[in-house]
Amino acid sequence: MNMKRFHEMNMHTALQKIREELGEDAVIISSKQDKKGVEVVAATDYEAVSSSESKFKYNIEKKCTNNKVSKPSRDYKNINPTTPSNNNIDTSLLQKEISQLRRIIESQTEIISWNNLINDNSITRKLLQNLSITGFGFNLSKKLLDKVKKVDNFDTAWKLIRKIIERSISITQKNVIESGGIVALVGPTGVGKTTTIAKIAAQYALNYSNRDIALISTDHYRIGAHDQINTYGSILNVPVVAANNGIELQRALNIVKDKKLVLIDTAGLSQRDCRVKEIMKTLSEQSKELITYLVVSASTQLCVQKEIINQFTPSILNGVIISKTDEASQIGGVLTVLMEQGLPVAYETTGQRVPEDIVRPSQNDLVNKAIKLGAKFGNMESIHPTELYSELVENV
Repeated sequence: MNMKRFHEMNMHTALQKIREELGEDAVIISSKQDKKGVEVVAATDYEAVSSSESKFKYNIEKKCTNNKVSKPSRDYKNINPTTPSNNNIDTSLLQKEISQLRRIIESQTEIISWNNLINDNSITRKLLQNLSITGFGFNLSKKLLDKVKKVDNFDTAWKLIRKIIERSISITQKNVIESGGIVALVGPTGVGKTTTIAKIAAQYALNYSNRDIALISTDHYRIGAHDQINTYGSILNVPVVAANNGIELQRALNIVKDKKLVLIDTAGLSQRDCRVKEIMKTLSEQSKELITYLVVSASTQLCVQKEIINQFTPSILNGVIISKTDEASQIGGVLTVLMEQGLPVAYETTGQRVPEDIVRPSQNDLVNKAIKLGAKFGNMESIHPTELYSELVENV
């Protein structure tokens, strides 16, 4: 057993020292605060500690389960040594809970440091404020700030950050409005998939001919879904084929195989609906030429954006269509997720008009829009502690 006592100014520094000297598997035996800071006793072999004359159990008043975190507390006295009432303690489970609690405490300390940074009058504070009101995630913001930490001028640092963000955003090379193809749109309910399909079809018809277009509807879950796409088909004078499963979808694709542009409208489901995996599996089993775009609303919260993209199988997505940027007060959140996942942007929809409100944005367009929206609508109240906290502890 290797046990050591640490005296530091705060718990965050103490945890860093423990990790450096005893390693990631170190276990906190006890901790207390005094006028000089904190005193923490840690060891590297809990089995040895639990079998020695002094046996401990830990009173963990608030546990973190299913990635849900209790309200941050600055009281680090929750870890208290007591005499165990049961000698048959499951030490492996206890060690897991302690490690989990340690990561939470570190995250809480990081939030405190972040808040202190905001209140500090510095270049870093101003940069972080700009990124935050624009909607960029905290983890991404930290990485960006790290790249300009040696720059001592705000304007220079901000320009450099903008360039880094632009280089990190990618745009799809293929423009199906010009080249055609077999395209499926997937995404949660209410993000505007069917309207986006109408915009793409209408623009293609204006540039070329409606004779080369066909629409396929696979949305048999939502009442009126077929009626909506049939209405667009009638307006554009293009055929609409219904397909309620994978076999019918393959038949529908064979029926319209002579068309240059085939647009597939899928059911809008919550990202937590088990049928999402079924839809993505069905699409992945179709033609290798199939292009799959995920439609996401720009106004969706960052933590929800991450969940949506993860559930809609990013490995088989060819790109993302950012919808409803006209309704959003921030778009930094969706850009954060796309940068982290490496997913390219195919289109941006900017309103309800068909076919006008769809564009192929550039990286510069997206960054400029994000900054303008942040400057117009953003403020320090737009920095949501819940989103910050979920980012910090999402892997706990």
